[in-house]
Amino acid sequence: MFFLKRLFVLLAMISFQLFSSELRLSDKQANQIAHKIWLNEGSAKKSKLVWWNKGEEFASVGIGHFIWFTADQPMWFWEAFPPMLRFVTAHGAKPPKWLHPAMHCVWNSYKEWQYAKKHNSPKMRELTDFMDRTKGLQARFMLHRLNSSFPRILKYAGAKGQGNIVAKNYRRLLYKKNGRIDPQGAYILIDYINFKGDGINKGERYQGKGWGLYQVLTHMNLKDPNPYRAFAKSGKWVLDRLTRICPPERNLKRFKRGWFNRMDSYWK
Repeated sequence: MFFLKRLFVLLAMISFQLFSSELRLSDKQANQIAHKIWLNEGSAKKSKLVWWNKGEEFASVGIGHFIWFTADQPMWFWEAFPPMLRFVTAHGAKPPKWLHPAMHCVWNSYKEWQYAKKHNSPKMRELTDFMDRTKGLQARFMLHRLNSSFPRILKYAGAKGQGNIVAKNYRRLLYKKNGRIDPQGAYILIDYINFKGDGINKGERYQGKGWGLYQVLTHMNLKDPNPYRAFAKSGKWVLDRLTRICPPERNLKRFKRGWFNRMDSYWK
């Protein structure tokens, strides 16, 4: 038993070394992926760059609909808007003077956002314009998130004896047989981690079960010759489970059809 445990750790370390180098994309590739993600999140409409889904407790901002919590109702899962804002400003973007990463959402409820949206308030207009002109940097942030998260996912998987399957499925998606980057696979990985997180945050669990990239990679069918299809089917399984185990008041079943359409876009 001790030998097997040491073997799993060794394999995880080898896998970590193999995948420790960052995924690099050209500006053209990054922008193409960003456009696909923006189609998924907001139909590529400028009017949806600053959004709030009715029934949710937070705003969704930017091409990745990065979550932004209110002062009154912070949530337990990862808040993506502040680190995204730090990233784009660190890379030269100039936000409105009132906007900074440490602040809470400027609207404290769906109704406040709805009123600002209806009347095209100054902050609504300025934030929308800022998100519109920084789409390329937002794409870079999503790539940065995958690059910084995957080594942690691999380490987490290795500790659970799943390092090999996670590494293999990641490689199947990301690289073609000739060793070059597969743009579709890169899109799938970047989109999903932006969409549902890395899956290793213990705070992002219902009934002990997660729904992030880690869970999808571990449930992929290695026998399926089409890695896009294998990922999509695994994603549907994970997301269906999420709708069944979440608290009834979250009513995530209302999103299931859209989520499944998103999974189908990965390979159909």
